[in-house]
Order: sequence, then structure tokens, then C-alpha cells
Amino acid sequence: MNLVKALIILFVFTATCHSQVRPGIKGGWNNSTISKTTLDSKTGIYVGGFVKIPITDYYTLLPEILYSEQGGESNSEEYGDVNIHYLSIGVPNKFYVTPLNGFHFIIGLSIDINLKNNFVNFTNFNIDDEISPLDVVVLGGLGYEFPFGLALEARYKQGTISVDFLGADDLYEEPGSNLNGVFQIGAAYKFKL
Repeated sequence: MNLVKALIILFVFTATCHSQVRPGIKGGWNNSTISKTTLDSKTGIYVGGFVKIPITDYYTLLPEILYSEQGGESNSEEYGDVNIHYLSIGVPNKFYVTPLNGFHFIIGLSIDINLKNNFVNFTNFNIDDEISPLDVVVLGGLGYEFPFGLALEARYKQGTISVDFLGADDLYEEPGSNLNGVFQIGAAYKFKL
């Protein structure tokens, strides 16, 4: 009997959540840096999709897949700019100040997979020409969501795995991990199904 009740509750919960789930698209502007280098910040774009899964009136899970252009701009003609293209698979959490729209705070994690880079003329700790293949990222930010589905957001993504530069030439200010840092400003739109 308890199993039947549990299955009914699970079915009702799943049906309720499924009816509120909405896919969407997002995109915007990146300003990225790589720490402990003399590289300047680099601008790029991010674009992708998400699924909005409301859990309560004040909390929403927001799985997303984004393409993100990152790296740094060099003042050196010898080395040139560093361009890294990531596929970011994230699970941001939105905490609303008012129920399901209006101001919200964002906190979450993502795994950024290095799709492509121009890592030539550099050497890393393994003495090869490879940038780290992935990054585990912590992100946080804030935004405003309108009732008709448009949201404006600003967030910061901090990498936790070194890009893996060796630090043996004039690109580096000090030894240590070379971490990605990305400030993002953008918009998102959720579709009504």
C-alpha cells in the first residue's frame, strides 16, 4: 500500500514538474582572462541552450550547454593572442527574490571542455603544446527575469584547473596556476510549450 502511495506521489510530482519545464536559448558577451600571465582580457561570445526546471516558486534548476570563446590578448608579436573555444556543460541554480520571475541570484558548477585552441609557440608543464582538455568551473551572478520569458543576466565563471602554461617566458607575471576567469553579460529566452 505504501509503495502505491509513493508511486502516485512520484507520478503527480513528475507530471507537475514536466508541465512547467521550459527549454530556452541564451547568448551574450564574454570578457575572459587567464590569471598570472601578462595577457590582457579578451572579448568573445557565448551562445547555447538551457532547460528551466522549476523545483519551487523560489528555486529553479537550469541545466545548460553553451559554446564559449575565451583566452587572452597578447602584447607580444612573438606569441600572439590565446584563443580557447569551450563547450560548457553546466548546472546553474536560480534563487528568486519573488516567485518564478523578477530578480534572482545564480550559483552553480560547469565542466568546460576544450574544443579548439591556438596553443602554439607555448609550452606547458608536460613539455608539449596542449592546453588542459577541461576545466571545472564555479559560477555565480544575478539577473532579472520578465514574466514573458526574457531574462537579463550578469555572471562570473572561475576556473579551478590550470590552463597549464609552463611560465618560463615573458607571458607570465608569477609562477602558479593559470586559471580562466570569465565575466559574462547576456540574455536568455525561455519558450512556452
